[in-house]
Amino acid sequence: MDTYKSKQYLFVLLKVIVVIAALGFIYVRLGAQDVLDDAGFRQLFFSSSLFQEKNLLILFSLTGLNWFFEILKWQVLSKQLRVISYYESAKQVLTAHTTSIFTPFKMGEYGAKTLFFTKKNAKKVIFLNFLGNMAQLSATVIFGIIGLFFYLRWNFPQWTVPYILSVGIGSLLLLFGKHWIPFNNLKMKGFSLQKITDFIKSIPASSRMKILFFGFLRYVFFSFQFCFLLSLGTPVLWLEIYPLVFTMYLLSSMLPVLQLFDFAVKGSVAVLLFTTIPSTILVSVAFLMWFLNAMLPALVGSYFVLSFNTKRLLKPVKE
Repeated sequence: MDTYKSKQYLFVLLKVIVVIAALGFIYVRLGAQDVLDDAGFRQLFFSSSLFQEKNLLILFSLTGLNWFFEILKWQVLSKQLRVISYYESAKQVLTAHTTSIFTPFKMGEYGAKTLFFTKKNAKKVIFLNFLGNMAQLSATVIFGIIGLFFYLRWNFPQWTVPYILSVGIGSLLLLFGKHWIPFNNLKMKGFSLQKITDFIKSIPASSRMKILFFGFLRYVFFSFQFCFLLSLGTPVLWLEIYPLVFTMYLLSSMLPVLQLFDFAVKGSVAVLLFTTIPSTILVSVAFLMWFLNAMLPALVGSYFVLSFNTKRLLKPVKE
């Protein structure tokens, strides 16, 4: 009994530590940013139409849609182990998001989600979460390839043909490489690629299509949100900035960092790409994107972390 109570107290302490750490990181990050005192940030906030009701409604709706489809995506993925409600999926996703705020490479997300399932399914949970992230990365890569093409065509036309050839060769290797290279003998984190492939094939085709579709929808919504915020700060031509936004997300995805520094990376990449837009506006937009899509969900997730049922860990449910 004493051991049971000791574990309960330990889990409560861990929950509090996670929430304090997440909120502390956010607070420090907010307080440390010069962007909050920058004239460009004040311009975007007070001199634009940002605070018009219709614009606020659009921005928060886009944030809601972004996370709505992320939650749906996890609901479909977790169905491979256990059918869960949308609310349960939201709780798991937001709890994992809050935990990942202060962990490198979003590792906390993987560990947090395993807590909602039995230990025997921990590896499957990690792999399902990995598949969800890969679906999101697929959208980033595909749109990014398109965006990078236009960026090169506009700025470095001499590289357009080599780029097309590189993409074409890479696509052929991806589609037909298994016939030339013994991928089945390769291993990733101790798992053979054959087993990974078999596990993916065990997921119904309809579920796999939904996962990809939700990932692409998320990408459409948050990329549109970035363009919309940019248009509030300065006049823009949407057909010109969209390819640059696609390129920005592709390049920034190659630089894995803590989510707390995510907007700094995206802001820096945006400054390199959007040469005709003031850097202060770009960094401010990147900051607002981080605020809407990372900070606010983390605050909601803090509630779920604190209300997490530790009895699930002490006496796991059967699946």
